[in-house]
Amino acid sequence: MTTDFVVRRFSFLVVSASLVWAAGCGSSSHSTTTTTTTTTTGANVLPIAVDGGPTAHQTNGSIYENAAFATATVCVPGSTSNCVTIDNLLVDTGSVGLRVFEPEVSSLGLPALNASNGSPAYNCVSFVDGSYLWGQVEQADVGLGAETASKVPIQVISSSNTGVPSSCSNGSSQNDNTVALLGANGILGVGLEPTDCYYEGGSACSPLAGLSTPPPIYYTCSGSSCSPAYIAVSNQVTDPVALFPTDNNGVVVELPAVSGSEATVSGSLVFGIGTESNNQLSSSATIFTLTCDDLFTTVFNGTSNGPDPNNNCAGGSFIDSGSNALFFPNATNIPTCPKNSPIGDLSAWYCPSSTESLSATNEGANGSSKTTDFSVANAETLFTSSSTDTDAAFSGLAGVNPTDVGFDWGLPFFYGVNVYVAMDGQAMPSGTPAGPWWAY
Repeated sequence: MTTDFVVRRFSFLVVSASLVWAAGCGSSSHSTTTTTTTTTTGANVLPIAVDGGPTAHQTNGSIYENAAFATATVCVPGSTSNCVTIDNLLVDTGSVGLRVFEPEVSSLGLPALNASNGSPAYNCVSFVDGSYLWGQVEQADVGLGAETASKVPIQVISSSNTGVPSSCSNGSSQNDNTVALLGANGILGVGLEPTDCYYEGGSACSPLAGLSTPPPIYYTCSGSSCSPAYIAVSNQVTDPVALFPTDNNGVVVELPAVSGSEATVSGSLVFGIGTESNNQLSSSATIFTLTCDDLFTTVFNGTSNGPDPNNNCAGGSFIDSGSNALFFPNATNIPTCPKNSPIGDLSAWYCPSSTESLSATNEGANGSSKTTDFSVANAETLFTSSSTDTDAAFSGLAGVNPTDVGFDWGLPFFYGVNVYVAMDGQAMPSGTPAGPWWAY
């Protein structure tokens, strides 16, 4: 058994125009309060696990470190029997929608959805780690725990590398179109937006955007030639949670605290915020409203990592369970790992001589602020310790971000902290600002 030591950041690479969101009111300033309370019961609770992923227990398989996985049921619309169950779906607060591999659902014969020109729609999603996924948009009923969303547009990931337009791949060879490459059986994106092109009310990919050409997110194809196309909001890849009859305004990610490293960690994805007794906003949680492509500001070592609206929102910070570490610019000159390590090129990771205890302050557009403590361990030591072949959860794993990317609060941030993801455009509880916002 091996770990793959790969930097994974499955937050969207935003290609649409920036939108400045209206700020809510309120302010607070205090340190993070950790909790080990995890909701385990309720119709709106989906179990999640950091357990190494789909190949962790296979011969010659690998462990996907710091990744939370869940299970979904995918059915032909209107059917309760023509279904498949797909496990090991990466739970990702940095992206939107269900994305599954074609072989997983090919037996169902799901109906294709069309772009605005009447031809079958294909979706391209690019991530900040340089990888991308390409595949047709199809419709399915999606069950998550005891909740079901009907007629959900999903991305069915193509297993082929041919026919992918250059405007999608953007010169990258990182087509994560297999389980081995993605490290998962698909992605369950439960981010801040209801659809993956929701900017400007969902119109950025539709004719309503008024753009001279469609953005390179949705395509139609003629033979082997594919070109960007407009698509109605209702046919865009959609977060299944947004289509639940209830509990549809966001999620709460709950994972227990991790000390050092652990083989597995079990937690919950709770649907809804303020809609049930088990998803009420904690009195200790601070709300961070957002600006400029759903980003906020992290102040670290005197440097403000906030989005620059004059530079495509560069430098902004975000919370992303799909990132397998904390990634941030090296403002404190933490030593990085060797490029020629015996186990490979580790230069993207931090390797301090001993674990460093650090803190940063997150600031919302609403004036809220909260100081968050975190640790950075020696990644090479983590990867080569005696428990490497069994451990999937690492609390101190951290890596380097370019200075124009900002702070990426990846999965280690979630350990011991309940994180609320409030969705844009959905009804929120009385007394809380309209989404999108984070809270913890």
